[in-house]
Amino acid sequence: MPENRDALEALARAHVRQVAFAVKTNVMYDGSLDDESPVHGSAVSFKIGDYLHIFEKFDANWWVGRKVKEGSDIGFVPSPDRLEQLILQKAPVGKLDRVKTGAGANGPPTAPQQQQGQENGQGGEEGAAGVRVSAPPVIEKKKGLLGKKCETLSPYDVVPIMRPVIMVGPSLKGYEVTDMLQKAVFEFLKNKFEGRIIITHVGADLSLGKTSVLNNPSNRKLLEKSSLSRAKDLAEVQAEIERIFDLSRNMQIILVDCDTINHPSQLGDTSLAPIMVYLKITSTKVLQRLIKSRGASQSRNMNIQIVATEKLDQCDAEQFDLILDEFQLEDVCEHIAEYLEAYWRATRAPRQPVLD
Repeated sequence: MPENRDALEALARAHVRQVAFAVKTNVMYDGSLDDESPVHGSAVSFKIGDYLHIFEKFDANWWVGRKVKEGSDIGFVPSPDRLEQLILQKAPVGKLDRVKTGAGANGPPTAPQQQQGQENGQGGEEGAAGVRVSAPPVIEKKKGLLGKKCETLSPYDVVPIMRPVIMVGPSLKGYEVTDMLQKAVFEFLKNKFEGRIIITHVGADLSLGKTSVLNNPSNRKLLEKSSLSRAKDLAEVQAEIERIFDLSRNMQIILVDCDTINHPSQLGDTSLAPIMVYLKITSTKVLQRLIKSRGASQSRNMNIQIVATEKLDQCDAEQFDLILDEFQLEDVCEHIAEYLEAYWRATRAPRQPVLD
């Protein structure tokens, strides 16, 4: 069968191709029940919030890719059009308009938006031929005096191929204790992952890079008219985000040293999908002693640093990908190195089996 041969060749090509782009999923999909995959049994299943590497677009309904998970093989990923078909074939009539608006066009989505609403990959409606798939979440956005505007998320958000690692804590950037501890971890990782890591500094305020602004021309025009300095800031932030996307194509670990990021919520509505790392000092007294040890100039700003630490402590653990709360710096370094080594392996597809 020609189609099957072409599909097998596409899978084989992917093992020697570079990743074309990456997405974060806003829907769940159970590929084990999808009999329409170009190669039987090769559809890639995923939950909401998973990350996928895409190697190529096979046709209007299928992409070639894999889940970013250690041992996950390359297979066929449903395109936004394919997901739309599955959802519409089973969705009640009253939901059709809502579902259709979030399905997106064939090809990589161009306006990534942060997932809100559904928080796990369980459940979902049955689509065509019993395939389990969920509709994209609907979020409400303020619309001035006219009330709220409902918007359906795209099934996929485009994200960097290698998620940038961004560290916060134990307190505020720009103060000696936080800068000193983070620099020590950076130096360790630079040596540990020599040849596999890029450490880059960003001075621009990445929290301004909200997808709702950068991807909406009308919003950008309003902001540009309101303030020339604001427009300059947005242009700088967009350039930095694009630079991080470009760096991610090297398939190396990207460690971003951000001057302005001190809380995970600052990057919640950007397309960066960072690996958020919290360098945590569990004892306030220990932090106070460290601050005092840096001299009078740091002690004068004791309160603001303690408040920042308290704000981080109030975060849900789910807001971080990794919390480093070991007492010894050596243990902290080994913990993050172990995590990043596992992430490195997850981003590499298994070797293609040798066929007789």
